[in-house]
Amino acid sequence: MKDKELSSINENLLEFTALFHSKIGKIFRTTNHKSYHCNKNQNRTIMILGRHKYLSPSTLGKYLGMRKGSLTTLIDSLIEKDLVSRKIDPNDRRRYLLSLTEKGENYMQYQKSLFDDAMKVLFQNLNEEETKKFSKSIKNVVELMTKV
Repeated sequence: MKDKELSSINENLLEFTALFHSKIGKIFRTTNHKSYHCNKNQNRTIMILGRHKYLSPSTLGKYLGMRKGSLTTLIDSLIEKDLVSRKIDPNDRRRYLLSLTEKGENYMQYQKSLFDDAMKVLFQNLNEEETKKFSKSIKNVVELMTKV
């Protein structure tokens, strides 16, 4: 029975990934900020760092699905824009921690408001009950994925 469920999970995750990128992922490409012109991965990085106080580059790379070379270029570009800072981990001098600068926090809030507006448009075809069901389902998925 477990094999059948795992097969179903695999099929649905593949479909979810495709739907996520076609419907929601494009929101990360949206940027019309007067001072910063960030690409999709830069915007995703800002949003991820906004949910965490500090992250190591390796953890960020796992969250973004990026390899070390590309990730270093991405981080350097955000440091150059003064949106992200890279500091030595006070508990382990061999490690660095990334965090948003004050400008990064402000940009993240700006992008979050764009994201919130885009989500309202995206979900306008669902009624209140469907929206609640979706919210509960995605929360369950996140809780279970943290255990995997």
